[in-house]
Amino acid sequence: MSDPTEPVRYFRTREGYDIDPENPPRWVDLEDEVLGLDVEPGLILKPVFGRNMTMSFVYMQPNSVAPVHQHPQEQIGTMIEGSYLFELAGEKRWVHKGEVYVVPPNVPHGAVTGDEPCLALDVFSPPREAFAELMEQALRERSEGETS
Repeated sequence: MSDPTEPVRYFRTREGYDIDPENPPRWVDLEDEVLGLDVEPGLILKPVFGRNMTMSFVYMQPNSVAPVHQHPQEQIGTMIEGSYLFELAGEKRWVHKGEVYVVPPNVPHGAVTGDEPCLALDVFSPPREAFAELMEQALRERSEGETS
């Protein structure tokens, strides 16, 4: 337990950390290294995978739909550009740049864009295995297309 008389230090390091060879630190170039997944008309996901979470950049064209769905992962998202009408547990609200939504596990949610495109960022914990499966399928299809 920490000493309540000591100031809390947010930034601190410790000596002797180990890097897991199966999950090394890395840089990711979103444009050149991450394949976009066309999951619905006008909806492209670019997921980045970590060991304990998935981060997904969500690109939606005007008047497109992310159908209401649910999953066992917790999800926290924010709007980077544009806006969409987000449905969360049956309640609908416009989400604009800088606003955040929190989706507990198994809660139904979805989104619809208006006349403008948008870019949102969603983070999932634990990792969203459906994204990994979609990515594996897309990479397989791309590889097969390159060899034919």
